[in-house]
Amino acid sequence: MYGEVKKVSSENIEAKNDKKKESGKSEEMKYNRFIGPGLGLVILGAVYFIWYIMPFSFTYLAEFPLAIHNWGYSIIFLTTGLAWYQKSVIPRTIALIQAGLLPILSSGSVNPYIMVLLIFILLAVFGILVIIERRRGKLFLQDRLQKRTWEWLNMHMLIFAWLAIIHIGIVFLVVRAPTEIDLLRLGPNAGWLKNYTPELQEISTWTFDIAMIAWGIVALFEQFKMGYNFKNNPWPRWSFYMIFIAIGVGLLGLLIQYLTYGFTAKNILDLIGNKSLIC
Repeated sequence: MYGEVKKVSSENIEAKNDKKKESGKSEEMKYNRFIGPGLGLVILGAVYFIWYIMPFSFTYLAEFPLAIHNWGYSIIFLTTGLAWYQKSVIPRTIALIQAGLLPILSSGSVNPYIMVLLIFILLAVFGILVIIERRRGKLFLQDRLQKRTWEWLNMHMLIFAWLAIIHIGIVFLVVRAPTEIDLLRLGPNAGWLKNYTPELQEISTWTFDIAMIAWGIVALFEQFKMGYNFKNNPWPRWSFYMIFIAIGVGLLGLLIQYLTYGFTAKNILDLIGNKSLIC
């Protein structure tokens, strides 16, 4: 009799332990699914924005008001990151439209104040749509679209948004960097300099922008490997880690510049000793 009671008791303990293990695995799976390129972009966007609302940043913005484009970048990172957690076509479409403004903003072809205002408006629209969907417990257009179409749109909206984000580096390396010196020699408001700050002398711009291109390549490769991810498997973490590398190399660039030629140079001409053709 005692042996049977002991046996039943041990079976109950084993059953409880199994439940604890299953619960632990379930929590671990939820945690693993939470980490991915979306979380990385949310962290980057939040850190970027906080940096540019610090007192020293307002001093910098007072001297270089066109640097307001950094607010736009931070909000685009944040919105695209949040869109990763809202698998819905309409909010992700808004995120894509907003990210599509990044190449325009980084090219200096439009007044940055107008662009930043539009970016904030789209963030508000995105937030309202997400709140409505979550309160309703129903996603816009989900009932009207076939499952394959729904999945295709959700995946590709983010892919295109990521492609737009990596233009922060592409536009700098392909458009602004090769033309900056010639435009500065023409005058301080020549070409895109009318709407964008000269950054050729900023080491952190080089390091951060190149790192973001690398991030985009990693994120796109992970998306290729994951596909539609119907089983909602945990995402690879390399794109998440790449965000911290981008932040790190950006700060490293600032440190190197601080220890070498400092931040007194307003543009590359101040460093190389050439003067503008137009005073």
